[in-house]
Amino acid sequence: MFGKPSDIELIRGVLHENDSRAFGLLMQRYTSQVYGAAMRLMHDEDDAAEVTQLAFIQAYKQLDSWRGESFGAWVTIIANHIALRMLEKVKRRQTDPLDENTDSPDEAYDEEREQRLQSLEQAVDTLPEQDRQIIRWHYYDGVPLQTIAERVGQTENNIKVRMFRIRERLKKKIENESTNDK
Repeated sequence: MFGKPSDIELIRGVLHENDSRAFGLLMQRYTSQVYGAAMRLMHDEDDAAEVTQLAFIQAYKQLDSWRGESFGAWVTIIANHIALRMLEKVKRRQTDPLDENTDSPDEAYDEEREQRLQSLEQAVDTLPEQDRQIIRWHYYDGVPLQTIAERVGQTENNIKVRMFRIRERLKKKIENESTNDK
């Protein structure tokens, strides 16, 4: 390899030769891009640095699932997902200040809703990686179905059918867990 190795060459080095220096070069190339994207979502330097680190760790672990698109864009998408999950967890932990009327009927609903959201998140985490990615793109990031179809190399109708099947599996999993808990 003469000159600057391409992303593909570096990824091949990591996957086939276990070359950790190659992944280090990828990190050098894209850390500022990933950090910038994380900072736009997190608005906090420490949180953005944590998201950046977690994104590269996850990218390294899932490198064999990389499909040849821009590595920088791919790892940035991973960072966006991590940041959104972190923000969602923070949002769920935040509570409104208690007022004098703490016995409002809404509290039971909020607790029940929180439990359903946690069950849903746990069920999504059990999906195969590509199904998880499709769900996150669509529901977390608002990516249009046509774009998702292009990303995974399928037709939009295939993605619609796939999403329907994923939702059905999630419903069954949550229903089974709720009946097992009783």
